[in-house]
Amino acid sequence: MKNICALLVVVQLAAASQLAGAQQAGPDGPLTSDLPPALEQPADDPGALDRSASPNEGAADSLTPIPEPIAAGEGEFDEFDGSILGEPMKMLAGCTPLFESSGTWLRRGFWFGEVDYWMMNRSWDKKGVTLAREEAVRSNNPTGLTPFVVANVLNLEGHSPGAEGMGRVKLGRFLFRDSRNRDHLLEASWWGGGSFEQAVSLESATASAAANTGLQVSNFIDRVNPSFDGASAMDFFYRNQTNSAEVNYEVRQRMDRDQLVLQPSGQWVRTASPTRTLSFLTGIRYVNLRELLDWNSTDNVATTATDEGGFYNVMTENNLLGTQIGGSLSQETARWSVTASAKAGAYWNRIDLNSSFQVGETTVRTSGRTNSEEDDLAFVGEAEILGKWHLRPNVSLRAGFGLLFIDSVALAPHQVNFVPGGYTAIANAGDSVFLGGSLGLESYW
Repeated sequence: MKNICALLVVVQLAAASQLAGAQQAGPDGPLTSDLPPALEQPADDPGALDRSASPNEGAADSLTPIPEPIAAGEGEFDEFDGSILGEPMKMLAGCTPLFESSGTWLRRGFWFGEVDYWMMNRSWDKKGVTLAREEAVRSNNPTGLTPFVVANVLNLEGHSPGAEGMGRVKLGRFLFRDSRNRDHLLEASWWGGGSFEQAVSLESATASAAANTGLQVSNFIDRVNPSFDGASAMDFFYRNQTNSAEVNYEVRQRMDRDQLVLQPSGQWVRTASPTRTLSFLTGIRYVNLRELLDWNSTDNVATTATDEGGFYNVMTENNLLGTQIGGSLSQETARWSVTASAKAGAYWNRIDLNSSFQVGETTVRTSGRTNSEEDDLAFVGEAEILGKWHLRPNVSLRAGFGLLFIDSVALAPHQVNFVPGGYTAIANAGDSVFLGGSLGLESYW
């Protein structure tokens, strides 16, 4: 009986040994058909199972190939140590997905720069300012049968000279990314460089020694004081130059996490998730607005003993400093984005006015000089619609349409008067509107 029991124990141990050997993983083992597709690789694949592995090696060593790790990205995936999906999913390295433009690729880098060329039109007054005019009925033949009306107007146009080129340059630094997947940025930018100029000359058709002939200065300007009335010719040169510099702290959302998309060909492709993102900023801004008006007359026959002219020169400078807040709404995809943004703020405006005028030369009928300073509150607002096309994840083409509005500033044409001895008050209710389009380039590094 003891011999029979011993024999049964030996048979049972042998059967258990065979079952354990059948469950060990191997090239022909029963687990092979249950492996995920990432491990069912052809024999010529460098990552395929090593069929010549020693039976003394562990089952895990004979089962698991050494996959090529997916390239580690910067930022949100650094904690996965070379695998986008983490250690438990490294088997996907066996069928590494193809890469398209990705949400994690866009805006990669610690620094970024933007350069834009703006073609802008400036308007500052709906109707402009009429400096002088001439209206008279005159005949061009001795019989006087064909009279005609002379209507000459010397006008500073509120929408001239039309479009002028300007530039904008921005340099920014990535600071950190918070737990809500938002980038915190510090950026500095400059905008300006354009010079909006008008130059007009006008000759009288009726100038003579008689009174009320020649070019007559508008009564809204000379206020019935001695002026350039009766001049046979006038000309003016008007120029505006505006520049702006600002430093902002911006918080900007990023696109949602990328997707792995299985194409009909059986290839996995990593794509960006189209996302609507928000951003907001706060910062300080400085705006400098300078203007020059040089107005001259010739042969003021009605107001001087001799046919002499005169001049009126005006220089104004507005220095605006203040804080601003703003925000933007964007629709972003892997290849393009469209952004609508706006920012505005209240500004302290320090105004400087320097002007001088003189009627007559050897016989001076009247003259005046003003050097005045004044403080005021002003407003600056800006809005823009910007589209981007990503040539590469860190290089994009830009095109946009923008508007800049500056209110409560001193403009040179509004300072003209012929009050003797100067007029120290400054007319500071003017505004400037810049409207135009842009083309540019941005890059991250």
